[in-house]
Amino acid sequence: MSSKEIYQVEIPVQLDIDMVAKRLQLGRGKSSRLEEMAREFAGTARSLAHPAAIFRVSRSRVVDDSTVEIDGVVFTSRVLVKLLRDQERVVPFIATIGKELDEMYAPPRDMLQQFALDAVKTVILVNAVEYLIEYVKEDCHIPKAALMNPGEIEDWYITEQKPLFKLFGEAVKGIGVSLTPGGAMKPIKSRSGIIFPNDTGFVSCRLCNQLSCPGRQAEYDPEMKKQFLS
Repeated sequence: MSSKEIYQVEIPVQLDIDMVAKRLQLGRGKSSRLEEMAREFAGTARSLAHPAAIFRVSRSRVVDDSTVEIDGVVFTSRVLVKLLRDQERVVPFIATIGKELDEMYAPPRDMLQQFALDAVKTVILVNAVEYLIEYVKEDCHIPKAALMNPGEIEDWYITEQKPLFKLFGEAVKGIGVSLTPGGAMKPIKSRSGIIFPNDTGFVSCRLCNQLSCPGRQAEYDPEMKKQFLS
């Protein structure tokens, strides 16, 4: 694997309580107590959270219809191959809400509080990734970009986080992230993936048939899925 500089980004805490309410599916007639809990957790989370990310500017090379190399590390995904076929420069990343917020707990038997706290943590992570994307686009002069995350679609398994972590080596310790033998990240509210130039408006949610996913950003498109997986 080639040696390239790894950049670390300290990310400001961005927490929109309306986004939290939306994730909790709070609308008219919904639990005011649940929203109150979320607001209380949000206040504490703002002072505790230290979201951060690392990224590197890498070179990709399509090997065959299901394999792509990124700085010499092999990834297996037909969708990823199609997306990166004409892209030489890509930006792998790992982002996290940070150890401090990860260790913030709700009472184990209080499901409402757990639900509210999870929503707060998730919104901070989503906003951190969005901040990172904009940072990378400006820093790397990428006008339009898309991203893919291991485990979010059936064609790119969560175990693909292992080669992605290989790209960063010991640098992951700088943001306090580790990988379990099964491929899950700790803190749980962390996200890894690849940002790449894309002017088609690609959103991976269109290939995912988990219709009840609360983080869905676009409708499932079975025809697009056939196109990418044929």
